[in-house]
Amino acid sequence: MNQRDLDQELRELGKANTGKVPDMIRHRQEEVYAALEALPMQKRSHHRKKYVRSVSPVYRFLLTAAAVMIVAIGSLIGSAAVSPAIAASLQSVPLIGSLFKLAADDLGLQTLEERGLADVVEASATHDGITLRIPELVYDGIRLSMIVTRDGEKRSGGILDQISTGNGTKPKYPKGAIHSFDAQIDGRPIDRQDNGWNMGLKAKRTSDPNTAIYELTPRSASQQFTSALPDAFTLIVQIGLEGIEEPFVMELPVRKQQAKVMSTIQKSREWRGHKLTLNEIQFTPITTQVLLSVDSDDQEWQHRLWFELWDDRGNVLGFIGGYGAHETGYAGELRYNVLFERMAKAPSLIKLKAFLPEMEEPSSSSGSFKLNERGEVIKNYINELEITVPVDQAEIQKLYEIRGDDKP
Repeated sequence: MNQRDLDQELRELGKANTGKVPDMIRHRQEEVYAALEALPMQKRSHHRKKYVRSVSPVYRFLLTAAAVMIVAIGSLIGSAAVSPAIAASLQSVPLIGSLFKLAADDLGLQTLEERGLADVVEASATHDGITLRIPELVYDGIRLSMIVTRDGEKRSGGILDQISTGNGTKPKYPKGAIHSFDAQIDGRPIDRQDNGWNMGLKAKRTSDPNTAIYELTPRSASQQFTSALPDAFTLIVQIGLEGIEEPFVMELPVRKQQAKVMSTIQKSREWRGHKLTLNEIQFTPITTQVLLSVDSDDQEWQHRLWFELWDDRGNVLGFIGGYGAHETGYAGELRYNVLFERMAKAPSLIKLKAFLPEMEEPSSSSGSFKLNERGEVIKNYINELEITVPVDQAEIQKLYEIRGDDKP
């Protein structure tokens, strides 16, 4: 079966000539094609599920004092430029509340705390003076996201830092950085296909160099895709840090969030012998999943095509990841499972747009994307393949308003 991993392809497309592109622009290119924008949190939810003991009066006092300090810092930032020394000090101030707030490019994860949807697990392991923690996670039936934090000595870089060696060789890692991450579901591999599930693993940076988000996402493009994972299971993770011989092993209880709205579409558009079909959209409080297919005799064109999802207000949903595979052999219909962020507000309709990104070398299908003056990938939209479908706005709005105590 011919497979196409959109996450891997996006990373590979951005590797060539990266020295010509500033780090910030390259990061945008590698992640979601667009600028990363933090979402202000409205308030801390009192619905958040907790598996830890209640807050003591002393700790409550410390939280109040920290909140006052944050207000003062916010006033300082709003009134004048911050010196490098002050900026460095602010980076060391601990974040109060859910660390999913640090997911600057993912609206669904950012808003978890205020809706009380994250499970607090508080798992940890310590070796050689360094402690790794997985304080919280969430699984919405499509993707499983978990926070990984690092604390202690023997660190010389960020938790996900790598040192490129060039010439296609494996990267090196600074002391204390994650060099391996293995996961098992009830003691079995995450890519165990003989029992139905097939999940991929990827890491996402956050605004804190000592915090990362690891995600399990589906590597299946079936039209009848439903999560093959159990509703509840034990996730066992084994993490390797550079410079520490002993692996960090943690067991995490996982429960699926049951709420989901699904729309079966089956709507197609054709252009110059190429056919794009939107098969299904699934909405959760965290993720938007799209199942689609591309049928074409031109395999090179077929593999160059990329997709965007737009709401009825003209907003483009952030890209999370994607996977495509031919059902049989290496030709014919190429089926995709593509994940996007949730929307800020429930839409009345959804637009699927297809485009071909321009390359720096026009005749090449690999290498670096061509960027405009704003550092954005130049996209050639194919209007004839645009698909617009109505969705149940009221049901999606109910879904987005679900809080931890309201879940089915």
